[in-house]
Amino acid sequence: MKNSSLVNISIGDVARAAGVSKATVSYVLNNQAGPSQETRERVLQIARRLNYTPDARVHSFMAKVREAKSKNLLPIAWLNANPDGEMVWQKYKFLSPYREGAQERCAELGYRLEEIWAKRPGMTMGKIARMLYQRGIEGIIITFPIKHVRLNWEKLAGVSLEGSLLAPRLNRVRADSTFNLQLAIKSVRHLGYRRIGICLTTHMDIVSEHRLGLVIHHFYTTSLSSERVKPLFHSVAEETLEGKQTQFTEWLRREKPAVVIGNDGFLVQWVREAGYRVPEDVGVVNLSIDDDVLDWAGIYSHRKVQGQVAVEQVISLIQNCQFGVPKVPTDTYVRGYWHLGKTVLSQKGK
Repeated sequence: MKNSSLVNISIGDVARAAGVSKATVSYVLNNQAGPSQETRERVLQIARRLNYTPDARVHSFMAKVREAKSKNLLPIAWLNANPDGEMVWQKYKFLSPYREGAQERCAELGYRLEEIWAKRPGMTMGKIARMLYQRGIEGIIITFPIKHVRLNWEKLAGVSLEGSLLAPRLNRVRADSTFNLQLAIKSVRHLGYRRIGICLTTHMDIVSEHRLGLVIHHFYTTSLSSERVKPLFHSVAEETLEGKQTQFTEWLRREKPAVVIGNDGFLVQWVREAGYRVPEDVGVVNLSIDDDVLDWAGIYSHRKVQGQVAVEQVISLIQNCQFGVPKVPTDTYVRGYWHLGKTVLSQKGK
């Protein structure tokens, strides 16, 4: 039998034994942020069992690489697919947490975020592909609402945010919208609300692959008949601001919910303009209060964390040379938490 002390144990050997990526092992051995405490302990235990010792030459080389990164951070593309402008991800509070999280995590890991506006006049997928090649970009984060991205994925790693991208089917990072909706329903019921109205768009249901619709259908059909409020789904034709408000007002007066759960930053305004007080007459709950309507009651959906996780996944793909469209794409769901804000009554018995 060979003396284990003479066997050249690599980071790859430790990674395979631990069932994690080489990047994870590297983070653990270099005491960098990222892996959980449980993962750290398992990796260190396996490294000791295998008698892993770092190669001083590699360590010296990597130190030079890290020093070079600190001076010239490696780029990751942020494909801005929003038609409203080049700065929307920095300008709008309901969008900026995604980008802030991604930018911060890039800086922590030796990368920089480089935004490309896909809707710039005259911009084409061919031009974007040339920009990526010329700038030496190997990783890209695809943002919503773009549905199709035609690029040469042979030497490109990509992750998409939320669920709007249909092709190619990349790994996705998204809010756990069905969990968040169920948490919102449970939370307002705990406060004493019984006639709970849900107001969303058909687009949200489609992006959730109709999981939201299933949750709403189950909630509606299992509620007491006296407590049922027919849900409102804004259709595509009604998704102008004026059209949505008109339909909402008609629904509110007809169904008379005690509380409205939705995802629109205008809900409080619409309820008041319909002649009701918030929260005295009608409570309002938003499914994504992040940095937009923070004083409302609702779900903090961790948009910043979603941006961070997207960056971590792209970097992991790059470092493990996993370029191209994945054969088995995965979805990473980020769950939110309930926040009791001023748009609902805090006592039971409503």
